[in-house]
Amino acid sequence: MRLKEFTTDYFIYSSFVHIEKQMEARVMNSNQISKLEYTIETIEKHMDQPLNLNDLSKKVGLSKFHLQRLFKALVDKSLMAYIRGRRLSNSLHDLLHTNMNILDIAVKYQFDYEQSFIRAFQNRFHITPAKYRKLRHELPIEQKIDITTLTGIEQGFIIQPRMVIKPGFYIQGIMDEIFHEQNMIELTTNRLAMLFHKEYLPIVPNKVHEHVYLAIVEYRPVSTISNDYIPCVETSIINTVNPPFVTRTIPSQEYAVFRYVGFHSPYELTYKTMKEFYDYTDYWVMSTKLKQAQNYHFERMDLSICREDYCEMDIYIPIRTENDTTYL
Repeated sequence: MRLKEFTTDYFIYSSFVHIEKQMEARVMNSNQISKLEYTIETIEKHMDQPLNLNDLSKKVGLSKFHLQRLFKALVDKSLMAYIRGRRLSNSLHDLLHTNMNILDIAVKYQFDYEQSFIRAFQNRFHITPAKYRKLRHELPIEQKIDITTLTGIEQGFIIQPRMVIKPGFYIQGIMDEIFHEQNMIELTTNRLAMLFHKEYLPIVPNKVHEHVYLAIVEYRPVSTISNDYIPCVETSIINTVNPPFVTRTIPSQEYAVFRYVGFHSPYELTYKTMKEFYDYTDYWVMSTKLKQAQNYHFERMDLSICREDYCEMDIYIPIRTENDTTYL
């Protein structure tokens, strides 16, 4: 079945029902970012007072789920792990600039026992508090989250990219040429993705991480007009396939990974939001000395952490330095 033959209620739903929600999303986006900023400032002001997930959730007006997911997305750790890191980082100042004993510093930063503080400090900094006070080493700290590093777009925000090396992997999916102007009107990438997930994903053998949505975007010679779009799933081996299936071997590669966080269902992602997301990635790459290393990139969304009021999407851009010819 070709994309042009595939029609579902989802297409109508995406095209019309969400028009009203787009205006609501802008307001929600601004409110949620403000609440996130308020959370960060609340943590800073109450570093020497009891803090827990339940109380913070009530105080700042964000659900426990959203607080946990936002901090995981921002700093790749739980909210309480972030708070502990900030407390340990603040304790460095007391060790250097006061005569407080170790026990008093431990109590100040909400550790029940002196040994608990010493153990956490050593796990974090690989040195004991007493030895640090004596040797005065330079140590890396848990920085306060800088809300200005987030870029707000229509339905959510973008986090500044992280750099990763991802091992090679295999995929199996279906492919169609996507014309950009048509996609803007008809949401053809959405329809192709739904076709894959409804009709083809269940019959792909040797699936890995079935809950993770992947889409490979391969660039055509005139990529300003169209590209090939491959909604797919990772597989443990390179499967032998017949049309309409295609397979790819994605090589081990260094990537700039851009993350979008939205306060809506993954099925409510609009064309405008995706365009703003891609405009951001293009601008970031062009403003650095990095170059795109391959004629593709891919999208990744872990559906197991998404809900009707939350989603995350990553775009992986293969990159190299300006003079690196490894991937050419």
